[in-house]
Amino acid sequence: MGPPKTEQAPDGPSNDREAMPVLGRHHPTIRRIRALRRDAALRRAEGLYVAEGPRLAAEALASGARVELALTSPRLEQRADGAALLAALRERDVPHEQVADNVIDGLQDARSPQPALLLLERSEDSLERCLGRPGEVPLIVVAHRIQDPGNLGALLRTSEAAAASSLVAVGESADLFHPRVVRAAMGSSFRLPACSADEGELRRTLAGRGIARIGTRGADATRYDACDLTRPLAIHFGREGDGLPEILLTTMDDNLAIPMNAPVESLSVGAAAAVILFEAARQRSR
Repeated sequence: MGPPKTEQAPDGPSNDREAMPVLGRHHPTIRRIRALRRDAALRRAEGLYVAEGPRLAAEALASGARVELALTSPRLEQRADGAALLAALRERDVPHEQVADNVIDGLQDARSPQPALLLLERSEDSLERCLGRPGEVPLIVVAHRIQDPGNLGALLRTSEAAAASSLVAVGESADLFHPRVVRAAMGSSFRLPACSADEGELRRTLAGRGIARIGTRGADATRYDACDLTRPLAIHFGREGDGLPEILLTTMDDNLAIPMNAPVESLSVGAAAAVILFEAARQRSR
């Protein structure tokens, strides 16, 4: 990437102070991060992704994730957790650049942009790891064509909270390393095994492992708390609005429904997953 070039501070001259080396909005490193945020193919090709905010940065460091670069802005030093994060970056000897607030804000789409951003090496788990070792009793969450990054990230978070074994994204689901997926997962991306897989390959592998495939639907199915959720399971959750396609539901070992008061007919994927996965956690804790 080369050394940072010296640019004039974005808000104009700084009186008699010598200009400091900064990464401005048009620096190649900033352009590269901007491209990685929006381009899933580039993230795959370069094996990199972006995590935003001091909390996620601290979670990534604690998990042992490999960091290519950390960007922080002066605003970080005003936060209570800022000094600890800067010390952790120094302790890990992470390559670190300070940039102006408006530069780091321009790399994010959150309503409240964060004063820290990490460029991380992508490390996707294999399908074999996501299915667990032979002899285990896995609880696998299958995200079927969940295209909204925020919903997929929240599903990762809920899966970890309910002690699921892993998450497998199939079909046209959002990229597991999309910045909004990572942000919504709130650290679960660094801990819960997760991967993307072909739907047919997943079906064959589950059958070979003796793992039951469970679907979720709005009605005309087994009540979720009347089903044995203690056996090896892969529970499928469908995308927003459509749910799981009927042709897929007919191939399942069982389908679950959550009773609801009329006229409500469905829940968001996040709410449905929370209800079913925590019921599985309750049964498995006996």
